[in-house]
Amino acid sequence: MKKIGITGQAGFVGAHLYNTIGLFPDQYSRVEFQRDWFNQPELLDNFVKQCDVIVHLAGVNRNPDPEALFAANVGMSTALETSLYRTGSRAHVIFSSSTQEERDNHYGNSKKAARQKLEDWAATAGGIFTGMLIPNVFGPFGKPFYNSVVSTFCYQLTQGDSPRIDIDATLNLIYVGELVREILHVINSSIH
Repeated sequence: MKKIGITGQAGFVGAHLYNTIGLFPDQYSRVEFQRDWFNQPELLDNFVKQCDVIVHLAGVNRNPDPEALFAANVGMSTALETSLYRTGSRAHVIFSSSTQEERDNHYGNSKKAARQKLEDWAATAGGIFTGMLIPNVFGPFGKPFYNSVVSTFCYQLTQGDSPRIDIDATLNLIYVGELVREILHVINSSIH
C-alpha cells in the first residue's frame, strides 16, 4: 500500500485528489497534511517521513503583490526540499507546475523556480521527481477569480456581467477529474 501525502489537500485539485484516493483504501493510505506545517519543521519532517509519494500541490495562485506570490510559492518548495534532505527521504515527489512557466510572469517564474528546487533535490539525493506542467484546470468547486478561468467566466455570465478577454490567446484546459487520473497514473508508475 502506497502512503500518499498531498500538500494543498484542501485546495481545488488537492481536494479532488484526496477524495479520489480515499475511494481505494486497499491501494493507498492518505497521510494528512496541514499548510502551516511548512513553517513547523518538526511537523513537516514527520509528514515527509511517512510518505512514499508526496504530491506537492500547495501554492498561491493570486496575490496583489507579485513579490509575495513569488516568495510564497518558492518558500513552500524550499521548506519541502529542506525537509526531504533533513529526513533522508526517497519519496517520489510529484510537483504540479503550470504552463504559465512558459510565460514571463511572476506566477510562472515562481512555479519554475519551485520546480527547479525539487528537481535539484532529486538529482542530489537520489530521489524520484516528476514535474507536471498543467494547463488551466476546470471542474466542480473551482473558485471564480482565483483558480479557474472557466469558473470565472461562468460566474460572470450567471451574474449578468460581461466577461472580458485580458489576453487574446488559445486556452488549454484540463478537467479536474482527468488531471486526478493523470496524477494517479504517475503515482502508480512509481517504483515504491
